[in-house]
Amino acid sequence: MNHQLVDTALVVIANLFNVLVAIIFLSRPFGLKRLEHALGLIDGALALPAGIAAVLNALAGREWWAVLLPALLAIYLLVELLLDYVLKLDFRHSRLLGPYLLLFYASQMGMIGYAFLVDETYGFVTLLTYFLCLGATAYSYRKVGHGRGRD
Repeated sequence: MNHQLVDTALVVIANLFNVLVAIIFLSRPFGLKRLEHALGLIDGALALPAGIAAVLNALAGREWWAVLLPALLAIYLLVELLLDYVLKLDFRHSRLLGPYLLLFYASQMGMIGYAFLVDETYGFVTLLTYFLCLGATAYSYRKVGHGRGRD
C-alpha cells in the first residue's frame, strides 16, 4: 500500500471538509438553503473515503493515529448525515449539541494533527483552513445564530 497516497488523500479530505463547512456557514446569513443542503451532502460523502483510508491504514498495520484520526472524521460525517439528512432532527437545540460539537471539533483537531504528522506544510495548510472555518462559524453565529435557516 502506498502510505503517501493515503496520507495525501486524507489531508485533501480534511481541507475540503474545512472549506465546505466554512462555505456552509457563510451560506446561512444569505439564506442559501439549497446550497447549504447540497454542500452538506457533499461534505457527508467524505465519510466514505475517510473511512476507507482508516481501514487501509489499519490493514497496513500503521500507527494508531493513522487509523483513529481519519476514523473519527468518518464517524463525525456519518453522524452529521444521520442527524441532518436522514432523521432531520433539530439536534442543535437539544442535549445532543454538546456531544455533537465535541465530535466535530475532535475530528477537526484530529485531522490537523494527522496533517502535521504527515508533513509540516500539510499541517499548516490544514490549520489555515481550520481557522477559515472557525471565522466563518463566528460570522454566521453573529449574523443568524447556529442551526437557524435549516430545513
